[in-house]
Amino acid sequence: MKAGRSLESYVQFVYQKLLEFMEEGTLVSTNVSIVGKTGARHEFDVYYEFTHLNLKHAVAIECKDWRTPVTVGEVRDFCGKLEDLNRVSGMMVSRSGYQAGARQYARGKGIELLEEKDLPTFTSIVAGVIKNGFLPDKTVRGAPFWTLMEVRKGEVTGTYYALPGEKPPVVPLFYSRTMAEKLLEKLPDRDRFEVRGVSQYQLRSLTAQMEAFGVQAGICCMPYWQDDPDQAPFVLIPTELLRTEYLDP
Repeated sequence: MKAGRSLESYVQFVYQKLLEFMEEGTLVSTNVSIVGKTGARHEFDVYYEFTHLNLKHAVAIECKDWRTPVTVGEVRDFCGKLEDLNRVSGMMVSRSGYQAGARQYARGKGIELLEEKDLPTFTSIVAGVIKNGFLPDKTVRGAPFWTLMEVRKGEVTGTYYALPGEKPPVVPLFYSRTMAEKLLEKLPDRDRFEVRGVSQYQLRSLTAQMEAFGVQAGICCMPYWQDDPDQAPFVLIPTELLRTEYLDP
């Protein structure tokens, strides 16, 4: 087995999961070979790229599974490979740290230096997967829905707001943040809830919860309603239809 393979594999795993959280749909690869502007071929331990807001982001990562700190020469060589490419950011991950000169050189070249201890642990990544799936934060945008979730001490509890008086419970889904906020404004206990976007990742989790607990979804199909929130025009949608019509394959 190639030296450093375990570190490369773990770095790949970490960044693949982080990008899944961002929903960029990017594959993180190991042992990638890229031809530079000079025609030279450069090998990188880990590489990923994705396009966000029409901007391409590419990152090459060098993994050093060594017993000694990385030298300035190693960082300089890595920088030389990056400079032969088009707009690729660089990062190094070392098991044993870096020499002081290496850190100074990397700062001047905009290369990020991480140690193995800086990477998220397996447990924290798994916890992040669960939280990302069930507990969306304020930065998540609806794709395509928005909803109301219970909040305690600034954190969502995992409990979705349910329309009053419905048996089985109905979770309201909205096509825009504004529509969800209009209902929130009319609730007598509005301080208990906040508007949250439901990403594709979270919609998959939500449909699974609905099936497990017998909960239904109600889509608000009109932008406005009267003062009584109970009169909001919701249309019940079966879980299977929610999955087939609104989840990307």
